[in-house]
Amino acid sequence: MNINRRNFLGAGAVAAASTLVGGKASAGSTVAATKRRRFVGSCPGVINTIGRRPGPTRIMVIGAHPDDADIICGCFSLKLIEKGYKVKFVSITDGRMGHQRLTPDETARTRRAETLEAAKRFGLDGYDIYGAPDCGLIPTYEWRCRVAAEIRKYEPDYIITHRTCDYHADHRATGTLVMDAGYLLGVPHWVPEAPAQRRRPVIFYMSDAFTVPKEMRADVLIDAGPYLDRWCEGLDAQVSQFYDWLPWDMGREDEVRALGDRKDIPRRNAYLKKYWSGRKRRDAVRYADAWREQYPGKPVPEFVEAYEVSEYGRAPNDEDFRILIGE
Repeated sequence: MNINRRNFLGAGAVAAASTLVGGKASAGSTVAATKRRRFVGSCPGVINTIGRRPGPTRIMVIGAHPDDADIICGCFSLKLIEKGYKVKFVSITDGRMGHQRLTPDETARTRRAETLEAAKRFGLDGYDIYGAPDCGLIPTYEWRCRVAAEIRKYEPDYIITHRTCDYHADHRATGTLVMDAGYLLGVPHWVPEAPAQRRRPVIFYMSDAFTVPKEMRADVLIDAGPYLDRWCEGLDAQVSQFYDWLPWDMGREDEVRALGDRKDIPRRNAYLKKYWSGRKRRDAVRYADAWREQYPGKPVPEFVEAYEVSEYGRAPNDEDFRILIGE
């Protein structure tokens, strides 16, 4: 059977729940085998028999700005780190335009320092900033080569990135760069300074609210609730964003000033959850039916992170879903 046309069990499901956990499945313990879906890899002739390199599973979350990975994928990342996997966050741009008071250079330095603190709080394997121009990222050939070289150096098993329909041009450009690099990661004479990655990564899209050209499909759903407090602790490291620029951009400066001492963790977490967990609450409602298919008998949680398999990477197999979703 051609692996690129192989049927996989839908919404992140596997052939039988017992193949994920090595025993009898319990309701809600793992993704349920309830619906068939075809996951197609765009890499012609690339098969899944090429083995993984030794060592821990590696995940690379590639966002456009310092805080994109944190906001959208923070809870899933905490879950994966808890399982002993290596997770690296990436920001293609330096985020220098994201402040109302600091100069661009001051903002870039501040945001770089804040990502280092965020990496400690999340327990990341690194938080890289590539330094592309904020609000001016264009998916050029030069940036495609740079992104591909960095992916090859880290050799991730899985990549999570933006879809190419999104409100921010930098987000769309980032998704395009990763998509365009997908097949080329295994071409040895292209970008020869970084060894080709024979086993290409599976690529996932992070959640967004867009419906055109199509609404995101929930292939992987994660209960974010158990990780929300630790997620807030990670967001709190990005002081210039969550307590300065973004409140100013959204007209909420008075509410931030009313928080008083940032050492008041419960109050701080309540504020961050109020304004930044909305995507996760929205996706819990939007993908409630998909959750019931994937986790029959398990109540739909209040907060969910959702991910879609991209056709620009390697087509996932049962083992991939066991690694990512298996309890």
